[in-house]
Amino acid sequence: TNKTTAVVNGTAALQVGLRLVGVRKNDEVITQALTFVATANAIAYNNAHPIFLDVDIDTMGLSPKAVSDFLNEFGELREDGCYNKSSGRRISACMPMHTFGFPVHLDELIKVCNNWRIPIVEDAAESLGSEYNGKLTGSFGEVGAFSFNGNKIVTCGGGGAIITNNIEIGERA
Repeated sequence: TNKTTAVVNGTAALQVGLRLVGVRKNDEVITQALTFVATANAIAYNNAHPIFLDVDIDTMGLSPKAVSDFLNEFGELREDGCYNKSSGRRISACMPMHTFGFPVHLDELIKVCNNWRIPIVEDAAESLGSEYNGKLTGSFGEVGAFSFNGNKIVTCGGGGAIITNNIEIGERA
């Protein structure tokens, strides 16, 4: 079962999605360098800090290898989560974006994030209807965020949605 919540736009879906998985002031969120400004704005609106990492050439989305390399160098697991050894901040989420509807390598990314206890918030704004291994994008992370802005696949001039399979997160949304 899943829960869907409508919001004012895709940026708000990302912002609230991050908050729902536990992003707090001064935390860090891993995301990709090739993205739309809304991805970074959603992080900043939570008073958190983006960690911009490289994308894979075949998907133009967040590279699981880049995330793994970063965490192997800078990550430190503690009782209450993953921390950046360099900044001392908690890394509280990973937000890949499915660029132009091309899904990131989700199996690999999920494996890396699970090992480091980092929840995934999928920026699926451009990928409504895209599938990865027969499953719709936006349904892999703790939260998926969609946009219905004028330039998206399904549009109503604005609006967004948050989806989750976690009933507790859905009720809080």
